[in-house]
Amino acid sequence: AGVSEALIFKHFGSKDQLLDFIIKSGYQRIIEQNRGGLLETDPLAFIHSVIDLPYKMVQDEPYFWKLQYRLADYETARQQHERFMRPVPARLQAAFAQLGYADPAKETELLLLLIEALWKIEANQPDEHVRDMLEFIKRKYQAQK
Repeated sequence: AGVSEALIFKHFGSKDQLLDFIIKSGYQRIIEQNRGGLLETDPLAFIHSVIDLPYKMVQDEPYFWKLQYRLADYETARQQHERFMRPVPARLQAAFAQLGYADPAKETELLLLLIEALWKIEANQPDEHVRDMLEFIKRKYQAQK
């Protein structure tokens, strides 16, 4: 970036403070970019937008998500990820209930596990099969009869 290490540390103070800034500003950007998807009122469209979210986010900011993957045990990274995801489980559970699923809570847990695994795969080692898997998962989630 054409900036000396000394200047970076003078501004941020430490490596941890620099990482905190990168993580917090990254999540702020991601929240702004994806705000509309979490406002979706159609339950099936909401579920499908959650399924698409990890692929879209990693495609939009691959270096940020690769850093997130590597910093999974770093407290600030974990806190910011939890904060970003906080509204999703309740919204998913309501969507599954509206669609007539027998156990919306378990469906929510399963989908969140799949989403978590897929963003990590895509961030760590992009795989051409992730997109196919996302489409397969979307076909699995439809209105129940």
